[in-house]
Amino acid sequence: LSLISDIKTYKIKNYIILPFILFGMIINCIIYGSRGALISLWGMAAPVFILFVFYALRMLGAGDIKLFSAIGAIMGIKFVLYSIAFSFIAGGGIALVILSINRDWKNRMSYLFNYFKCCFLANSLLPYTDFDGKKDGGKFHFTLAIACGVIVSQICRVLL
Repeated sequence: LSLISDIKTYKIKNYIILPFILFGMIINCIIYGSRGALISLWGMAAPVFILFVFYALRMLGAGDIKLFSAIGAIMGIKFVLYSIAFSFIAGGGIALVILSINRDWKNRMSYLFNYFKCCFLANSLLPYTDFDGKKDGGKFHFTLAIACGVIVSQICRVLL
């Protein structure tokens, strides 16, 4: 649902995320008792703390972090940490494919170099991008990478 919402509107709506957070809390409390509430809370909090820097630098949207929090509420902290790691790996792969298809390596590397140069000259971290320019060729819906990361995490969980 989040992937569809993100593709259609560039937003992951709270009314999609909140039921899954509540579902995760309820199910974990039923299965694990009061310890289940902690499992869900830690699973929800970890993505916020870990990914806040990426949000502050405008490298990741708030909806992506909310989605990771919902995943953590259902599956717990270990699963969501693996999902984050695999999602970033998938995101890198998707970015490489986009760069190859668009043959835009030079422009994107120039953008990255200029970003670092501006941060150095300003002596501070600056926002990396502006989410309003959605079709600049260097962006993609990170929910695609999140979906891949969650699938790989679930496969690893089942097989290992």
